[in-house]
Amino acid sequence: MDTIYVSELITKKPITQIYKENEIRTVQINSPTVANLHDKRYNNQYLTILARNKDLNISILSDSTIITNNKSDSLVNYLWKSTVPFISKNSSFIFKTKNTDSILILFEKFRTKRENKIKKFKEKFSSEIADILYFQNDARIYSFLFFLGRISKGLNPNDSYFDFIKNIPEVNETLKSLPDIYLYKYEIEYLRKNKSIESITDFLRFIEKKTNNKDLADYLKANYIKALIESPSYWQKHEKLFNTEVLSKALSSEKNNTYHYIIEQPSSSFYASQNGEMAYLFDAQDKFGGNFNLQSLKGKVLFIDVWATWCGPCINHRPRVKEFAEKFKNNNDVEVLFVSVDSSKDKWLSFIEKENNEFGKNLFIRKGMHTEFGKNYNIKSIPRYILIGKDGKIINSNINEPSIAAEKEIEKALKDK
Repeated sequence: MDTIYVSELITKKPITQIYKENEIRTVQINSPTVANLHDKRYNNQYLTILARNKDLNISILSDSTIITNNKSDSLVNYLWKSTVPFISKNSSFIFKTKNTDSILILFEKFRTKRENKIKKFKEKFSSEIADILYFQNDARIYSFLFFLGRISKGLNPNDSYFDFIKNIPEVNETLKSLPDIYLYKYEIEYLRKNKSIESITDFLRFIEKKTNNKDLADYLKANYIKALIESPSYWQKHEKLFNTEVLSKALSSEKNNTYHYIIEQPSSSFYASQNGEMAYLFDAQDKFGGNFNLQSLKGKVLFIDVWATWCGPCINHRPRVKEFAEKFKNNNDVEVLFVSVDSSKDKWLSFIEKENNEFGKNLFIRKGMHTEFGKNYNIKSIPRYILIGKDGKIINSNINEPSIAAEKEIEKALKDK
């Protein structure tokens, strides 16, 4: 690793770069900021809290792990990395029990345990940094509780389970280190007063109303629009209200938003991936190590399966896509592409060799979700299925699954001139 990149945690806005050993950098900040120390591809990451008058020594270990010499950094990484193992350890109980009160009790005990670790060392850092640590602890737990209630269990917003929103403090600067819990909170509050989300614009106005500070309101609104684009499955009650026209109106209404830059790249990806747009001509590798470009299949109907060996749903749906490939094997006007976005080419090759799939075309784009391919097709989760017409335009950029309906779309595309 020859460069360490320092970026804001949520916005990924560059702060500085460190190019060589013993290099000294001075960073100007207005208030404590949670930042990410990482390599170019985010393979190695370590969180740090940047604060005024804080000296920070950054080290790279022999295995390329990045660390600092600071206790508050150690704690913020503990809060980050201990959440998922705790959920995994208790997953059977969390996802199967119908007693939501017991889930809240379980997580409150975990929250308190982590809070006590912060208190144990709070004399070693400023009260501002302590506030960020307390917020990181709460926000990472509340974020999962919102996911569990809103998405996994699909609870009614009026369910007493969501009464934990009363424990979320009033908005302040610390929310910039993990803002989404306030957006989830506002959704619950909105739906407790209204039967449904009436429009994206209406919810944006609700964010303004609930957030007395304009700077923080701008930050939350920008992150809300970004989340609608990048994580629509987290916003099921909003997703159907969102399209290119709505996005254009939102961008226009937020043109003076201080954090408009947060929306710019995701919105560009969203527009590029919409139905009717010319498909991005991506490059990939085939299983023999040869180069492939989508341009080589110009004039054909293309069904693209974006997948990875680590993706359970991708593997579950794969037999159906293989059926498509076999059905159209003798039709020169159709090509089924299996595009792997794995990080390891060896794992991909091992999988397809064992599978011995005779039909379709196996392709590989290393970490494809984080490349121009992922950006231009707005791929934030997989599996993802994309249908491209003979004219090179996207017919459907977000097919839910390889179903009979998807097969009919392919057949219809073949009939189109």
